[in-house]
Amino acid sequence: MIDETVQTILAELNIKHYGLVPVSEVVFNEAFRAACEANQCGKYGTNWACPPGVGAPAALIEQARRFRNGLVIQTVWPLEDAFDFDGMMAGERKHNALFRLAVERLAPWLKGQALLPLSAGACEVCESCTYPSGQPCRLPEQAMSSLESYGIDVARLIERAGLSYHNGPDTVSYVGVLLFGSSAA
Repeated sequence: MIDETVQTILAELNIKHYGLVPVSEVVFNEAFRAACEANQCGKYGTNWACPPGVGAPAALIEQARRFRNGLVIQTVWPLEDAFDFDGMMAGERKHNALFRLAVERLAPWLKGQALLPLSAGACEVCESCTYPSGQPCRLPEQAMSSLESYGIDVARLIERAGLSYHNGPDTVSYVGVLLFGSSAA
């Protein structure tokens, strides 16, 4: 159950689509990393928060399973039409900025708990990532990996959160999840 404080924070940010999912119900599958490894977004091997720099799939899944809950946040953005690639990319940037702000605002409510925010696409905190040069990440506390790099089945995550994968014609939806709460295991 999402308490009033969380609902208020999300409403203040105009986030209307969200749900709470126990991590025990999150579907993990290393095969979802295949999209990353096929370099469909062009970020493979260029970023500490993307494969292979982010780590091995099994280790990431194990890390995520240490949390108890996931607050799923979905944003929906209008497009000019179904082929509006620029609108899709703008929606992703807006989603990630809004998700990052939500994480910042929610962190105090979670009272120092360990958090693992995962969002859409590659981390873009720095203008250029140090990964290709072999240097350490400049801002590891701010770096944010994608759901897919952790092997999360986004369609099933949305379903378990009670959200809709399709949100109308000429729209694009993006998803992030804030994992929190130590597992009892």
